[in-house]
Amino acid sequence: MKRTLSFIITSLIMITFTLSFPAFSAQAAKYEPDRTIYAEAYMLINLDDSSYPAVAEKNADEKLYPASLTKIVTAMVVLNKVKDLNAETTMSQQAYDNTLGTGAQVAGISVGETLTVDELLYLTMVHSACDACQVLAEYVSGSESAFVDEMNKWVASLGCKNTHFTNADGLHDGNHYTTARDMSVITLAALKNSNFVKYSTATQVEYNDIILRHTNLMLNPGYLTYYYEYAQGIKTGSTEEAEYCLITKASKDGYNYLAIVMKSPQQKINGESYETKCSFVDAKSLFEWAFDSLKYTTIVRAQEVVGETAVENGKDADSVRLVAKEDMNVIVPAGLDKSAIIFELVDKPESIEAPVSKGQDVCKANVIYGDEIVATVDLVAADNIELSTFLKVINALKAFFSSTAVKIIAVIIVLLIIVYAFLVYNNYQKKKKRRLQKIARAEQAENRPDDYLPPPRR
Repeated sequence: MKRTLSFIITSLIMITFTLSFPAFSAQAAKYEPDRTIYAEAYMLINLDDSSYPAVAEKNADEKLYPASLTKIVTAMVVLNKVKDLNAETTMSQQAYDNTLGTGAQVAGISVGETLTVDELLYLTMVHSACDACQVLAEYVSGSESAFVDEMNKWVASLGCKNTHFTNADGLHDGNHYTTARDMSVITLAALKNSNFVKYSTATQVEYNDIILRHTNLMLNPGYLTYYYEYAQGIKTGSTEEAEYCLITKASKDGYNYLAIVMKSPQQKINGESYETKCSFVDAKSLFEWAFDSLKYTTIVRAQEVVGETAVENGKDADSVRLVAKEDMNVIVPAGLDKSAIIFELVDKPESIEAPVSKGQDVCKANVIYGDEIVATVDLVAADNIELSTFLKVINALKAFFSSTAVKIIAVIIVLLIIVYAFLVYNNYQKKKKRRLQKIARAEQAENRPDDYLPPPRR
């Protein structure tokens, strides 16, 4: 019996021990431009938001050929490596031969000609001169292949996982590719460098007494179809395989956007008789759409009630209002109907424990407009709520006795009592039986005759 009781008690302790452990187990909306965009892939980035969200995009992660958009990376590797931009370097025969017969755009730098790094960077970014890239690559790394290794290391350091370069100038190679999204990351990093901004937004450069205008035709009033007075730089690119690519920015009325356009065709549009380089038209259309259709709007104000949640053990209150922590200003369609905004609470607790302090962080809310999450706001408690000690004690007892673990333990205790009672009763019956048997034997002994002899033992 003692062994049985010991087993039951040990099992109870193990179950209780096991049950005492727990079981383990901001965002911007994108909109559809209301005009034709011919490019295979594009992105329009809001530069006024520190997170640089895309307000419109298409095929942003498709691997495409960048052509001379490559030169953005070429310029940045040079700027990262060269401290003296007035340092001079000379065109070698090898650097000259690297572009010979390729059909690449060049500035016409001669073998033995000496230029400064500064001059070469202007030729690279304004005129898209591939021969300038070759001189820079050789100056910085000793060879183009070593320089390309530096290019790939730099873009990898930015987190670009879908980009690989094989040359410094963007001439076509099947293993030379990127995406619109990676190019947006690269360009945003480059725009933090003031020298890059200087070279990439210059409208022209003079070389050998010739004025070379920026290859972004949106900057040239002589091209009426392409010209856009609010555009600035940055880089164009084109090959037969890449078609027409463009990265440029524009500023108007305090709004700033960056457009990335890749694999845009050259074709007849709008019934015209001549072919149009659609990359410039695409960027212009994206900018015009954004400036006309999107506006910064305060979609929720600080202390605006968004929802509520229950409060445990609150004195004179069993819930608390949830309000926006601060004003939320986001880019939304100009005709926004605020009554159509929906708030979706994210990770809202079923309840929070008193005491609650006014302004205490509670959860977040997605702000939804037109089936798009246009922002995510922080929600805080609107009021102070004191702790009720009485309620805390009552609820703690209630929770204790209603918990699954306690219920299981109670059942086990009841079963233990029943088993113990059964064992005690059974033991009592056995003892009683033995006592009766002993009495019976004694009575039999008293009733035997005096001459009774027990049977002999054998």
